Amino acid sequence: MRIKLYAEKIGLASISMENGQILLRYPDPRDGEPALRLRELGPAVRSGKNTYWLTFGREPDWPARLLEVLEQLRAM
Repeated sequence: MRIKLYAEKIGLASISMENGQILLRYPDPRDGEPALRLRELGPAVRSGKNTYWLTFGREPDWPARLLEVLEQLRAM
């Protein structure tokens, strides 16, 4: 539940898992709006087109690490 609340505050459209990676996806920009410019968040987090890919999805401490990334995003 805590993760869902963070996601809503940050404006994420979804949080999902794909091939062992956690995806933090923002809504697609509307027609005519520029694409999001996502900031770098460290070596285990890759930014893409309106999505962050977290590479630690298969690690045992992934929930705590996910919360750390969400807190980083909330502080921006």
